[in-house]
Amino acid sequence: MKNVLTGIFWALALSASGQAVTSLNFSHWYNPKNEVDLRLHLARGEKKVIIHYQLKTTTAPASGYSISWESRASYNHREGELFSNKDSIITNDGNIRSGILSFEVPAKPWLLLAKVTHTESQRSWYYYKLVEAIYPVRGWIENASGILHENYLTKGKSYFAKNVDGKPLFVSYYKTTFPQPLPPFSDQGGGAERFLFHDSLFQLPNGASFTPKQYGLYLFQQDTTAQDGFSMRIVNDTYPKFNKIEDLTGPLIFLTTPDEYKQLLKVNGDKPAFDKVVLEITRDKDRARNFMRSYFQRVEQANRYFSAYKEGWKTDRGMIYTIFGAPDELGKNQGNEVWSYKSYNVRFTFVKSGSVYDADNFILLRDKRFNEPWFSTVDLWRKSRF
Repeated sequence: MKNVLTGIFWALALSASGQAVTSLNFSHWYNPKNEVDLRLHLARGEKKVIIHYQLKTTTAPASGYSISWESRASYNHREGELFSNKDSIITNDGNIRSGILSFEVPAKPWLLLAKVTHTESQRSWYYYKLVEAIYPVRGWIENASGILHENYLTKGKSYFAKNVDGKPLFVSYYKTTFPQPLPPFSDQGGGAERFLFHDSLFQLPNGASFTPKQYGLYLFQQDTTAQDGFSMRIVNDTYPKFNKIEDLTGPLIFLTTPDEYKQLLKVNGDKPAFDKVVLEITRDKDRARNFMRSYFQRVEQANRYFSAYKEGWKTDRGMIYTIFGAPDELGKNQGNEVWSYKSYNVRFTFVKSGSVYDADNFILLRDKRFNEPWFSTVDLWRKSRF
């Protein structure tokens, strides 16, 4: 790792944690009740890598938490090297702290491990990012408040497209609407879209302002013939929440019978007709209200955590999250994710399968044994017993 950092000094001390990344529980990553949330956005240039980070806190100001940065040679290494916290802090006000770290493009992949600690209670949480020379993301999007750590843009709002090397970006626009994922017990596996035909193409100088005017997908690239790029979904101003009848129908496919779903598709924005179908499912008005409120809180969280080139609830992780909630344990094995649920006695494995549209896309390993826990949990939802 010698000479990897630019403008940051290595400390001589070694990490005292003594735990491999594979032995840590990362379930706090997807827990909306967790008191901290650290987002790490990596962008690679020709000679350097930039990581933008954003720490959000809920129970105390961000200034009440420290962040220590450490390098790990692999997921299995129990010790790493700490380096002094010389990151460039952009914001450290209220419940948000943000900043930038800069590195030389590495010869070998390594892990940047962040330890967030509440300075009073000494409780800590871990986050990491794999730093590698082949990482395909070359840039990022900003608005008037700074860099966006979400993978979606609001139609009609202004943004700025930037990249590490200051080069122009080509933007491909797709009207594509993606289908919902297959159930976890399906014989067919899921997969990332490897290639799509764009509906239009335009170019933006580095730092140029743009305003999305249509719903769909934007893919930002320096070279349209390369596999380097990053995408942003164009959504309405309520996203990640759904509150329109036409938006509520889609996610209900996980909980409805084919006939019920066909009825919902025929509703066409008619709320009384929509409510009638939901009431037929739950068979009680109070249960129907509780069902809709609780279920679409899950959908909102899935959209918040997993949105990429398609809506979060349409991803494999978003589907499992919507039905089963945040996992009790989340393990990392060479970048893959293993979600464990104690109350359901089930474990789901997601394999990293990135594409030009989403470098961090994950695919669920489907299995027929998921049939029973899936349908028993769906039954609980339909009875509003969860």
